[in-house]
Amino acid sequence: MENPNLAICPDFSTDEFLEAHLHLLNDAVNDEQAMHTLETLWDINNAREERRRRATFSRSSRLEEEETAQAEEHKKNKAKFAPTPDADVPSGPVNIPALYVTWKLKKGDYCELYFFTNNGLAEAESLDLSLDDEALTLLKADNGQHVWIPALTMRDKSAVIKDENLTWEQVGEATICLLNAMREHEWPEDGIQMHVAFWLALEDHPWHHSPYEHQKKALLLYQSQQCQLWHHTIGTVNGWSLARLNQEVLDHTLNDLMTREWSEQMQTLRQVHLPTMNIGTH
Repeated sequence: MENPNLAICPDFSTDEFLEAHLHLLNDAVNDEQAMHTLETLWDINNAREERRRRATFSRSSRLEEEETAQAEEHKKNKAKFAPTPDADVPSGPVNIPALYVTWKLKKGDYCELYFFTNNGLAEAESLDLSLDDEALTLLKADNGQHVWIPALTMRDKSAVIKDENLTWEQVGEATICLLNAMREHEWPEDGIQMHVAFWLALEDHPWHHSPYEHQKKALLLYQSQQCQLWHHTIGTVNGWSLARLNQEVLDHTLNDLMTREWSEQMQTLRQVHLPTMNIGTH
């Protein structure tokens, strides 16, 4: 709608408005008076249009504010406004991750696959589902200061199995559930498809079917390390896609894994051998 405040009163003395003049002219009204009358009528009509524009704008603003508030409430309280499905009570288990994991998913943070395995989901069922996801807890920081943080972030990870220590069967369980959770929490579709391609590439890699356990473990370690690095770098100039496996990095991962295990074995041998030598010297 054109803003009447920006409208300019036309020149009613021009030939363009001659016919309008003729309608107003009589013995008591000359050309100049007719022109002033037309200007006055234009001012009155323009003021009316301005009031109408303001009223329309005010209604539109109120509607926009109401729609924004409604959208925010729908976003915040999804369960309240979710449509009721016409479906029977499920006979099998209902896979609901722990609230701690849900909080991380909403933020788009890295989540260990363990939480989406059968064991992790079973553990979530035993947790307190009544915990308020906005509840806060007091924590003493490293600098000695006490700060309030979301209670959901306080999760004991001592029982959580790292991704690289899961079995391939558990990885299969977890990835399906995690992909569903990503969609439920509205992750971007390109990010979801990237994870699908990533996990399929790992399953199709020759090492996945290798008779050598080190190669299978290297794939799992690669999955764990690269997923965490991806979450740390996404949105920065150092970001990348997980979809295509980097064989050079995989080879380094395998070498590091074998070196680490060899070092651990040597350390164990030294611990066994040294007491034996000490006994022999007495």
